[in-house]
Amino acid sequence: MKLREKILNFEHWIASDFKLDEPKIFQRELLTLFYENQEAFSYYRNWLYTLLLHKGEQAILKQFYEILDLKIETENHKLLSNHYLENNAAEIFSQKRQNTFEIAIQSPNSVLNHSTCFLYQQYYEIEILFLVLSSFIRLNETDTIETDFANFKDRNGSLKKGVLIDNLKSKLKSFPLILKLFELGYNSKVRNTIGHNNYRIEGANIVSLDGNITLSKEEVFEAIYSMQNLNNCLLNYFSNKSISTDKLQNAGMLGVAFGLDEMRPVLSIFQLSCFFELGDFQWPNKIIFSVNKNQLETDFGFQVPMIGSFTKELEQSWFNPLKEIEKLKAYLIPIIPRNDESEYITLDVGDFVVIGDGKLFEIEYEINNYGL
Repeated sequence: MKLREKILNFEHWIASDFKLDEPKIFQRELLTLFYENQEAFSYYRNWLYTLLLHKGEQAILKQFYEILDLKIETENHKLLSNHYLENNAAEIFSQKRQNTFEIAIQSPNSVLNHSTCFLYQQYYEIEILFLVLSSFIRLNETDTIETDFANFKDRNGSLKKGVLIDNLKSKLKSFPLILKLFELGYNSKVRNTIGHNNYRIEGANIVSLDGNITLSKEEVFEAIYSMQNLNNCLLNYFSNKSISTDKLQNAGMLGVAFGLDEMRPVLSIFQLSCFFELGDFQWPNKIIFSVNKNQLETDFGFQVPMIGSFTKELEQSWFNPLKEIEKLKAYLIPIIPRNDESEYITLDVGDFVVIGDGKLFEIEYEINNYGL
């Protein structure tokens, strides 16, 4: 199974609050991080999102960031970012926009039905996207903060989404990739037909009740995918803004391997590359190995200890020679999840690819044997 599908299986599961049955196959390190460190989980999840984007989607995300970060060095940018994180976090991080890539994968084989139309309506009703983009475009143009947009509300205080969307389109000419997504996702043809429940389904088409507008299945899914893409960009941006990486340098360690270098014991420690690249790894005072019969626990002191098998062969070939030296030689090695690469390593949580030589260090150790 492709990496993209394994991630999607996990996304479906977490979106259900784990109420659905556990998938047989999914990206298991996500679950490990979810339980161990929520900030590390969110950071890795965002990184996975960018890893799986094709070149066109990468360019879209880059352009989205360009809009929101044009004035990043200013105090007003900081104030505006904090405003949305403090006052609109529930809308930005809504579960209904968590299933990244879902439409892109499913649209070729999906059937056009009322559920599809309801999904379009759900995305269309997400107003925070329009407000955020409008606010940052206003900041870019005038160096002022605007979050209310009273001029785009009716007498009841409801946002006139169609008017605000059309205004946004007029402001996005310098950002053609984002403009194209708006034109595909929020075009009036789809908006006025599905958005107003003014349609009937005829085979693979949606037809307006007056018969004047016909939408193909491809048009509908393209609109949904475009809106989803924009919302994923928004989620990625603010999720990254809400995460402090100051204490994540030691996160994402998924496994160890016991090897020999000219008969000297060497410990390889495998760390997800997005955390490895943060640098300044905070080495523990010592690594503690605890043996209890046939179980080995490796404790670094800053995350849940790793549990593995302890065998006579490992004891004789690795631990006995280790006892003869003062410090343990170890490598911290960066890894990424395997997609379809032919060369890979297998850890308890899945298959991974080594992408560098790693960092060498020597560290004190302690061996406790509770199985005696």
